[in-house]
Amino acid sequence: MSTVTLLLVLSSWTTGAPPITVGTTRQLFLDDYLIASRQNVSRKIHPAQKHSANPVLEPTEPWEGDTAALYGSVIRDGDKYRMWYYASGNVAYAESEDGLHWRKPGLGVIVQEGRDTNLVVSRGDAEGSPATLPYLLENFGVFRDDRDVDPNRRYKMGYLSLQRDYTGPQPSPFHPGQRRGLGVAASPDGIHWNCCESWATQATCDGATHWMYDPVSRRYLLYGRTKFASADVLAAVADKPWLHFWGRSVIRAESKPDDFLHWEQVEPDSGELVLTADMQDPPGSEIYSMMVFPYEGVYIGLVQMFHKDRDSCRLELQLAVSRDTRRFIRVGDRAPFIPVGPQGSWDQYNNSIATGPPLEVGDELRFYYGGRSNPHSPYDAPDAVRRGCIGLATIARDRFVSLSAGDQPGQVLTRPLRLDGRALHLNADARAGRIVVEALDAAGEVVARSKPLTSDALDAAVQWHGKEPDWIASSATLRIRMQQADLFALWCSPR
Repeated sequence: MSTVTLLLVLSSWTTGAPPITVGTTRQLFLDDYLIASRQNVSRKIHPAQKHSANPVLEPTEPWEGDTAALYGSVIRDGDKYRMWYYASGNVAYAESEDGLHWRKPGLGVIVQEGRDTNLVVSRGDAEGSPATLPYLLENFGVFRDDRDVDPNRRYKMGYLSLQRDYTGPQPSPFHPGQRRGLGVAASPDGIHWNCCESWATQATCDGATHWMYDPVSRRYLLYGRTKFASADVLAAVADKPWLHFWGRSVIRAESKPDDFLHWEQVEPDSGELVLTADMQDPPGSEIYSMMVFPYEGVYIGLVQMFHKDRDSCRLELQLAVSRDTRRFIRVGDRAPFIPVGPQGSWDQYNNSIATGPPLEVGDELRFYYGGRSNPHSPYDAPDAVRRGCIGLATIARDRFVSLSAGDQPGQVLTRPLRLDGRALHLNADARAGRIVVEALDAAGEVVARSKPLTSDALDAAVQWHGKEPDWIASSATLRIRMQQADLFALWCSPR
């Protein structure tokens, strides 16, 4: 039987950096934060599984046109799922009891051609309704904000403001004759919206922008798009004029603490550059957008990669991770986390992710995403019908990435850790083998040994032979010997 052995080496002999505390926050293996070295062990991305009911929402109404785009958000609000999405330049609303079957209620907000609609905000003048936002071009996302003491600002929306024929002092650095920036709106119920500020910050020059609230810094953060490419990336596309290479990259901006209306100044005006394509990407790749959310002590980015070839292009979603909201690293071998679908499918060309964290439903994480059957360009490709829908993809809790070993035995050595809890827990798949945890003293002698784990478990408390060892609160180093197994996370239960 193949074996995974975890050796807890009591590190009274260890010198150097202080140990990392491992408590109830789950330690995922998206980066090497806990890892000192590894041999014959790779970081394996586990793609989200697309739901069999996809697409879960399609354009069916005349005011939606041919595309229901998830430039927006999906949240759980009480016993209801709520969705805000983009439809022909407007912001539309849908709701569901199970997150799979959606209805588009008439809201009495916007009437078009004598019909009540599910639109909550219109780009232009709508018959019988003041529900317009000045300069609205594209919705960035909606979230419920229970921190705000004003009930009229319980829900917040970010959007791209665009003013054409602009001759004032703050033009877009990349779009002459235009002013572009973050607009923010608020609502008491998610249905009736009022503009709060059209130009909260200019640190976004284009669409496909996401925003979030960071509970650590107590600031609202924006991840937008700019134009930047390094010299080596530009050189790699110099002989490919058909690419029309823009150099799309990701910038960051932040608000004043707990203030979504007032934002810090950024240099340059387009925002602080945080992620760009590099030479590990195929030539001509660009980063179209990145949605960031906090999860178990890190910030996970869903990176929308733009891949162009002579005849078409596709946009797929990859993973990145940060520990400070600024410095991001791409994860693993950059395999897609939500890939485009096969030829002829509803999402064969272009996937975009909803703004906001995945929804936790039991032990499942739900990611809502938009997909299109037509390429970004040319829109009228001969093998595609222009149409956009919304789908659902899921993973089991914490299972973004694993430390994985195949037939060749491998090992992982962690940095010194302080285990702050009652028991050690693992999220691991050892169906093809087993996991054994051993505690070693400073001389390398085994002082405790666990019972084998031989199953696929999202939460497996390490079970010991005899009584619970008293070294659990000590500083320790983990040496993980692996063969034919995947380890996703480790943590400690509360004392």
